[in-house]
Order: sequence, then structure tokens, then C-alpha cells
Amino acid sequence: MYLINARLRAPESGGRPAPPEERISASELRRLIMVLAEPEDRLEHVYSEARSAGVDLGFFLRQPTLNAAEGAAVRLCLRCLDTVPALAGWSLTGSGGNLDLVLARLDMLGGEAWQCPASAAP
Repeated sequence: MYLINARLRAPESGGRPAPPEERISASELRRLIMVLAEPEDRLEHVYSEARSAGVDLGFFLRQPTLNAAEGAAVRLCLRCLDTVPALAGWSLTGSGGNLDLVLARLDMLGGEAWQCPASAAP
């Protein structure tokens, strides 16, 4: 089993992230991820914690390799961003087996993120 960390960033308004009370809760996001998970994702558990700029996630995946687990976590995040209306404007800013490395890479990219608009409810 692999633990893969990911960070989803909330959309900004006036240069600041929307306040937590105006965003999807970490527990609701965790529930939606479990609903949207497919058997091939091999998701056992997901941890979520609200942050000032969004939500940090921890995916516990029963994949055969680290690369497979990292790929599954990215697919899960992108699936959520693409299908959950409450995540419209949110973005995936990093994902990987080592969150410190993910965040360092994000800094190197100048804070750019992957972003998918939400289009339909699950």
C-alpha cells in the first residue's frame, strides 16, 4: 500500500482563496472521492484536511508500484475536479509520494497548477 499526498487549491477571489465556510468541506470532499473511486484505483482510504488555500489529501492506495499509486491519485483528483460542481475553479497543485518534493516542484513552476472546470454532478 502506498500513501500519496495531493493538494487541491480553492479558486481565488480578489487575489485570495475563498473563505473555508464558502467552500466544499474536507469531509464532503473525502466522501465524494470515495464515491467517484473506481475499482482499478484500488483506493482503500482517503484523508482530507482543510487548509487556508484549499484541501490537502492523503490517498491510501493498494497499487503494485509507487508510479501506479501516484497515477491513480492524480486520476482521482482530476476526476473530482472534472465532475463535482462544487469544485469549479479548483486546481490540483501537486501530488506524489513525498509532499515536500511536490511542493518544491510547485515552487519551481511558479505556483502554476493543473486545473479542470467542474461540469456535472457525480
